[in-house]
Amino acid sequence: MSAILTPFVWLLKQLCVFFQSYPIAILVFTVIVNLALIPFNIKQQKNMAKQARLRPKLEALKEKFGDDRMKYQTAMQELYQKENVSPTGGCLPMIIRMVILMMVFYSVNVIIYGSATRSAKASPQIDLNFLNLFGLDLSKTPHFSTDVINAFDLIWFIPIVCFLAQMLSILVSNKQQAKNNPQMAAQGGSMKVMMFIMPVISLVFTFQVPAATGFYWICSSVVNTVIMLIVNHFYSADKILAKEMIEEGNVRRKKEQKIIEGQN
Repeated sequence: MSAILTPFVWLLKQLCVFFQSYPIAILVFTVIVNLALIPFNIKQQKNMAKQARLRPKLEALKEKFGDDRMKYQTAMQELYQKENVSPTGGCLPMIIRMVILMMVFYSVNVIIYGSATRSAKASPQIDLNFLNLFGLDLSKTPHFSTDVINAFDLIWFIPIVCFLAQMLSILVSNKQQAKNNPQMAAQGGSMKVMMFIMPVISLVFTFQVPAATGFYWICSSVVNTVIMLIVNHFYSADKILAKEMIEEGNVRRKKEQKIIEGQN
């Protein structure tokens, strides 16, 4: 893992030293990561557009096989393969973000504690004053207590805001999916449940790690939501389908023109 972790630690350290601020460094880092993932987001949009286009064929299969779920699932998979559509095509960006989150977590440990696992006693690798956010020490780990009144700490705002940012990202994502592909959105009940578990996981996780990691998760959720809205605006399913129909129409007209010219 060290071969993968080392570049993350180096990059975060360089950004922290350059900006002399971890919050600014992590914001810049987050923007860079999400800009790099834009091609995957566009590919995801195109895949969703293809799924929307297959809607009538899927409805025909459902009518054909009725209650025989096994045959319907088999026929649906064959149709997806034939049309080069991946029903799980939207998972890759999410997986990449989760991997990067874990790398940031370990990188933050190295920067603050000198060890990815906090097991070794070593000096911090940057000035810890860089980890100040409006008076909040992001090197601290929030610790939740049921004695909220006496144990409350302002650093709790990091996990709470992280939870809210995750909820916002998921709500926007679900709204866009329902707009682009209502059928998939209606059928994805179990997927929706899993998606809404993520904010809870983020809340629990960020109460157990340095606030610096939670701050990255907040930035990642917010920046990802903004980029998602931008990509959906320029690469909506309707626009992609309209462009494909125009291209197919042009190809068809060229073929017809060649046939006419051949007859003459």
